[in-house]
Amino acid sequence: METNHSKKTISYRIDSDNIIDSVSNNWSDFAEKNYGENICNPINVVGFSIFDFIQGAESKHLYEIILNRVRNYMRSATFQFRCDSPEKRRFLNLSIIPSTDYAVEFFSQVVRLESRETMGLLKNDIERSDDFVRICCMCKKIAISNTEWTEIENAIIALKLFEMERLPNLTHGLCQACYDEVMVALDKLG
Repeated sequence: METNHSKKTISYRIDSDNIIDSVSNNWSDFAEKNYGENICNPINVVGFSIFDFIQGAESKHLYEIILNRVRNYMRSATFQFRCDSPEKRRFLNLSIIPSTDYAVEFFSQVVRLESRETMGLLKNDIERSDDFVRICCMCKKIAISNTEWTEIENAIIALKLFEMERLPNLTHGLCQACYDEVMVALDKLG
């Protein structure tokens, strides 16, 4: 387990129309380490809707709920989530802070890093099949059935992904445990 990056905070701000209007100075470095430098370069992010970068209907709906509650109650909310790269599990805290002008600031702080074998399923630069597997937008577990979610290493075995000619695409969803956790935290706002 690594802890040397535990105090780094990545931040961005959206305006009242959910347009990203600024990102922190370390944004590009984090995007590069997460294999998102082409997609998440500040030039490709600032001026665009936050919803252009949130994948999956469940994930978008969750963020709509969060933003509405934070703005309506004018109270901050904090959640735990993961933002993994192929070689690392990244555990973060996300603080969402409202402004009086209905803008919202997001602060993500890495609290723990864990190294792991490279997970090809998380690489952006590989040729994929037309199949899809769901990954939870909060905990990064993979759905192996309609009700069961597990860590990526276990999902690869359970879904026999290495037996496929090409790995499937990832589509983002939300496992029940993460949904419940976020809803409890949001209920505390009001």
